[in-house]
Amino acid sequence: MLRTAIRLLKRAQSIAEELETPDIIKRVQRGRLTYLDRSALGWLAEHVKAVEREQVPGVLLETGCALGGSSIVIASSKNRERRFQVYDVFGQIPPPSDKDGADVHARYAVISSGKSKGIDGDRYYGYESDVLGKVRSNFRELGVDPEQNRVEFVQGLYENSLHPSGPIAFAHIDCDWYDSVTVCLERIVPLLAPGGRMVIDDYFSYSGCRTAIWDYFRHQLDHYKFVYGPRLMITSISAVPQPQATPAKGQPQAV
Repeated sequence: MLRTAIRLLKRAQSIAEELETPDIIKRVQRGRLTYLDRSALGWLAEHVKAVEREQVPGVLLETGCALGGSSIVIASSKNRERRFQVYDVFGQIPPPSDKDGADVHARYAVISSGKSKGIDGDRYYGYESDVLGKVRSNFRELGVDPEQNRVEFVQGLYENSLHPSGPIAFAHIDCDWYDSVTVCLERIVPLLAPGGRMVIDDYFSYSGCRTAIWDYFRHQLDHYKFVYGPRLMITSISAVPQPQATPAKGQPQAV
């Protein structure tokens, strides 16, 4: 009877969570448009809405969007008039560097072999011929027109394409490897507005991402709040001059 009661309780909790899940998250998941689970997508939506409530100034950014699922959730959670820039190579993921661990290189070996599985068994998005076109189409199919919602897509390696200007209110960094995460931090954090937030998608997944985070922040921890939830969130709590680190040269950036 105890096991039956536990199963019923878990089922009831699952139903309650389903009822509370925003419709856009359900539709993104049904469309198999992201690797992020429901809790991670809800985490993004919650903090984008918090930035809007608190009127934190600046643009929203995402670096690494796969098929656009997380981007669609972010775009649906923000004020329609606020700019949202989505950066990606929109193609085959570039290789990691020697600053990444064995876990990262093992994952890349599967991807580069052509044997990586996509979301829920679909074709891996990186093998598609027109990823950007597919992302645009996914936005429109879910009723989030990029132009009407001020969503801008920026294609290219981060070291070449990521040059944000003005304050940044929110950033979702989903780019896996050490060098790519480092480039994102160097170019986003100095522009993060007080109260601005960054969600780091791969902190719990890949060693290179974790190392990049602590290499960057270890000398300025007092100026940021670190919150561990479905993903790592970092909030700027005071203005601070940023270190002028030199980006890795000649190393393609992963997305």
